[in-house]
Amino acid sequence: MVRLVRLFALAALIALGGIGALRAETVIERLVSPGALSPGHARLESRCTACHVQFHRQAQPRQCLTCHTGIARDIATHSRWHGLVAERRSRPCSHCHMEHQGAEHRLVAWDPKGFNHDTMTAYRLTGGHRTTRCAACHAPPGPKGMTRYRETPQACAGCHVRQDVHRGRLGPACQSCHTTTRWRDVLPFDHDHTRYPLTGGHRTVKCLDCHVGEQWHGVSTACVSCHLRQDVHRGADGPKCETCHGTGNWRTIRFDHDAVKAFPLHGGHRGVACIACHANTARPAKAPVACIGCHLKEDVHRGADGPKCESCHSNVTWKVASFDHAKTGFALIGYHTRVTCVACHPQSVDKVKVGKYCYDCHKRDDVHQGSLGAVCERCHKPTGFRIPGVPRIPGNRHPVMERDFPRNGLKD
Repeated sequence: MVRLVRLFALAALIALGGIGALRAETVIERLVSPGALSPGHARLESRCTACHVQFHRQAQPRQCLTCHTGIARDIATHSRWHGLVAERRSRPCSHCHMEHQGAEHRLVAWDPKGFNHDTMTAYRLTGGHRTTRCAACHAPPGPKGMTRYRETPQACAGCHVRQDVHRGRLGPACQSCHTTTRWRDVLPFDHDHTRYPLTGGHRTVKCLDCHVGEQWHGVSTACVSCHLRQDVHRGADGPKCETCHGTGNWRTIRFDHDAVKAFPLHGGHRGVACIACHANTARPAKAPVACIGCHLKEDVHRGADGPKCESCHSNVTWKVASFDHAKTGFALIGYHTRVTCVACHPQSVDKVKVGKYCYDCHKRDDVHQGSLGAVCERCHKPTGFRIPGVPRIPGNRHPVMERDFPRNGLKD
């Protein structure tokens, strides 16, 4: 009966025509309005055209999206609640959001218990989020104290800013290190994806030992930046510790001395400690290359044979001489191989030259007192000075040739 009265009054007003177009529109709309608007739309109570197009009901959803631009963007990009669920994109807004039901009516009527957060939103709930109350994340303030849903932040810091012990220094991407199960559970950060891959002992070092004060950016990768106290060279060898040391152990030295063309290590030099030769460190004072530079105290010749120790000695051991006497034109054979070098060379060979003839060394041993000449090798040999069949003279070390011993035509 009331509806008929309203329609009759509407017809009468139109027939009268005494009311202005705009005024007639407002009165007519008020007469046919099904009820008061919800609190969220209360400000539009006198502006029906803000939501409705006269005599064009299908245009109403487009009018809704004119104001609700965020939801329009979700539908266009197929994101969030209105864009992910296909049926929500195809149905008009009024299918779920009934207006003109009065100030006590909620435009959003849904049951949180039946809401599937994993399929109906772009934010899957994992770990501790599955047992978290909805209101803990979707809490006021929203428009006029309403609970917020679409505007809920998805970044961890949006809800957990108070739990951020880093105080924002590491940025908002908490998921890079933490899980949704527990804040204290830290993911194993893959340092190999950085400019400084971790090797050796660095893999077991605590993060804060290198990143003091949680300084994650701009940390120096030079060894001395962390190991200055372990530098026994006190900076003398420069900052490039990796030239000799590895990340496995400081005491393990991997310097390839063979790459030093001036002095590759051979023989006994391989087992010598670095500091034995580089007493003042390798840089800036370089170790001498000449043998005498390190072995001056072991030189039993006291410099008489010059600085070229390698002419007679090898780098395996000092006690064995490897000098090839045959290269001098006087090969050592027989008893000469048993004679010590100093027996023939009491002085440096660079200063005093030794003769090549027997008489040069055996003049004192000549029992003939020069009567048979200086060419001892006519009768004697280096394999044995004594001549078979010739008797010894008591008190003499060497046999004596009798005067009538045949000389075989040899001249003195």
